[in-house]
Amino acid sequence: MAPLVSVVMCIRNAELSIGACLKSILKQTYRDFEIVVVDDFSTDKTKQVIEELGDKRVKYFRNPEWFGISKSRNIGVKKAVGKYLFFTDGDCIVALNWIEEGLRFFSNRKCIAVEGRICYVSEDYEPTFSDCILENRVGGSFMTGNIAYKKSVIDQVGGFDEELDYLEDRDIALRSMRYGEILFNPAMVVFHPRVVLTPKRYLKVAKRTKNRVYLFKKLGEKKFILGRILMPIDFLRILFPPLVFCSLFSKKFKTMADYRLLPYIYLYLIFERLSIWQECAKTKIFLI
Repeated sequence: MAPLVSVVMCIRNAELSIGACLKSILKQTYRDFEIVVVDDFSTDKTKQVIEELGDKRVKYFRNPEWFGISKSRNIGVKKAVGKYLFFTDGDCIVALNWIEEGLRFFSNRKCIAVEGRICYVSEDYEPTFSDCILENRVGGSFMTGNIAYKKSVIDQVGGFDEELDYLEDRDIALRSMRYGEILFNPAMVVFHPRVVLTPKRYLKVAKRTKNRVYLFKKLGEKKFILGRILMPIDFLRILFPPLVFCSLFSKKFKTMADYRLLPYIYLYLIFERLSIWQECAKTKIFLI
């Protein structure tokens, strides 16, 4: 008999984190589930770590080449057999009652998905400038680090948009809400480990902003858009460079990693804006 729940995750080169992640899922208070792991062409020992767990509930699939996050998630959805699909990431640790809390909302309330809380590092951690903060404490972010959908709804909307390499989780949430409500359950908790931004990763994050242009064109998504200006505060900093150094007066510069990024802040803003304008030209949309 097919399990009620499928936990779907897509990973790449996750040998250092995937073991702890899977162990936190395997010891859930709710037991009727499978874990569908899609390995997006890892080059490390990810497969070996998973095989050493020796649990039949873990279904491992490896892409023959690097497909990217959206296509990998669609593969995971197709492989899953559960009525409910719970999503998390391979470097996260889920709470003991994570699945139980998600199912409680599906059972007691009318919704097509349940969004959970993502805590970055811990409940009381204070991030600094070099932290790549991945958290969702109040809902509305729809991050696949912690969300569960009815599989039928994901099938209805046609899965994840493979044109997106970022914000694909927000895109599918906005499209899914045509069929019902996504509720936020603060008791459905996932913890994300600390990620320190290197200059290279910092500038790579800047280029991801192009996906917000795509969502504006596709769905009319206006988050971080004021009039026709996308990321207006960042645009203001480009026009008035001294504003960049206002960050130094915040409490976010504490470590060497923080100060190491300081020379790259203005370059980040330039990369971000060029990424926006290139996508605008490609999609034939006007945003500043």
